Amino acid sequence: MKQTLSWILAAVLLLSLAACGGAAEQETAAAPTQATAAAVTEAAVEAVSYTYTFSGMMGEETAQFDLYSDGTCRFYLPGNPMITDVYAAPYLREGDTVTVTGLTNVDTSSAYATPGLWDWIVEGNCTITVEDADGTFTPAGAVPAQGGGQSEGLKNVAYASMSSAQVCDIYLPEGAEKAPVIVLVHGGGFLFGDQGMTILQPVIQKALEQGYAVVSVDYRKSSEAVFPAALADVKAAVRFVKASGEEYGFDTGHVAVWGESAGAYLSLMTALTPDVPELNGGVTDNEEVGSGVTALVSFYAPVEFYTMYEEAGKPDSAAGSFESKFLGQDILADKDATYAAYWETYASQIPTDLRAWIQAGDADARVPYTQSANFAQRLAGYLGEDNVAYSLIPGADHEDDMFYTEENLNAVFAWLDGFMKG
Repeated sequence: MKQTLSWILAAVLLLSLAACGGAAEQETAAAPTQATAAAVTEAAVEAVSYTYTFSGMMGEETAQFDLYSDGTCRFYLPGNPMITDVYAAPYLREGDTVTVTGLTNVDTSSAYATPGLWDWIVEGNCTITVEDADGTFTPAGAVPAQGGGQSEGLKNVAYASMSSAQVCDIYLPEGAEKAPVIVLVHGGGFLFGDQGMTILQPVIQKALEQGYAVVSVDYRKSSEAVFPAALADVKAAVRFVKASGEEYGFDTGHVAVWGESAGAYLSLMTALTPDVPELNGGVTDNEEVGSGVTALVSFYAPVEFYTMYEEAGKPDSAAGSFESKFLGQDILADKDATYAAYWETYASQIPTDLRAWIQAGDADARVPYTQSANFAQRLAGYLGEDNVAYSLIPGADHEDDMFYTEENLNAVFAWLDGFMKG
């Protein structure tokens, strides 16, 4: 009898524990995690999206504006892989007019706390007009894109035969029978962009005004081929220019290579390694012509990949960086391989008659200005201080408009004129 009673009590206890466990499981299942709760909240808030097409650093770009029913909104660039900024703020809508106040950057990986992408956002505030019928918006005071704002020229001229990316646009100044040439190289993290990017247009226009021909170059991106492919392409573009003097009226004895961001890296490597065969990457077009140049202009270049992210205080970002994609491996994984893409590795072959203009901004949040500062200091040791012009623009960020002002471009061309003409 006692044994039977013990069995009954044990069974009751087990059933009770099972019931408690089941209740606990139900309670756990019913209590959503913080992430789940956020997802539910976001799903419950309705949003209407609008787009605005404008001329940006990539040429024609699209900004997206999401208007939420809870009284908040956000702006971002969905098609730009380099700029992840997302600006959020409350808004007030009256008819088709939306007033946004206090925009802040909610992208924690960005260096910007407040908006810096568009000049129609002032101190975090802006006013836009929305068009519900076609899902577009227009910022107050903004000028819509008009064909990318590109100059007229000969478009997509092939300078080599290995890839469809090996093309350039050629611009010739009026009235010049034999014009000095600027080979212009765009940026874009070695991964995107082309020779017609809007950011290049001020340089092209100023060069034409000053009597220079411009050859704006595209090249293979890291998604197509890794180092030294893009560098080999720019070198081939220089050879094309020097082989085409009679056809286009180029002064092939006066050729400068000018680049911004990733294009500045490709430019400086082109200028400093004209006689290094392994960097030609198997591109043989016009190989009988050298790729030496008269001058280099470098705007905010990434230079020494191995140290760059440490200098920026972001060593953990190196593995997935644009530079790692460019090399085809983590830039910190193999020091020797990374330094094969560094100019000073080829110090014994640096041309001694080169002149260089090196410029960066002290507020650069993407490439630390110390990359340019160190580059200028070391290069002066090879070329002489008189042949290296280095300056830092106070308050200038990466790809900042301050590099492309009339004043700054006039200074660059005044410097170039001293040895590119005559």
